[in-house]
Amino acid sequence: MGWRVLLGLACGAAAAAIGAVFLGEYEFTGSLPFTAGPVFGLVIAEIVVAVGRRHDARVGIVAAATAFAGVAWAGWLDSSQGLEPVREMVWVAAGLAAVTALVRITGMARR
Repeated sequence: MGWRVLLGLACGAAAAAIGAVFLGEYEFTGSLPFTAGPVFGLVIAEIVVAVGRRHDARVGIVAAATAFAGVAWAGWLDSSQGLEPVREMVWVAAGLAAVTALVRITGMARR
């Protein structure tokens, strides 16, 4: 992995941290998990690919884990930082974010 790819992954991680703070202000109810999860994963994947310019499985897996962690952190923030239980729909949103990021990065590979 080159420096550009690592920079792309670092930018994706920074975006996931910032996005988690914003997303953590909302309750994971209704349609939010089904819309915010995939959009979150798509944004993280696009940042990683735009900076890193790599579309392989290793980059996709790391970006998917980053997207999952960002949404999970947002759910933890939504739960008053652990004072209340984390809502079950947080894990649905996090899974959707991870799958979206992985498919977006690996599905864009040139053949």
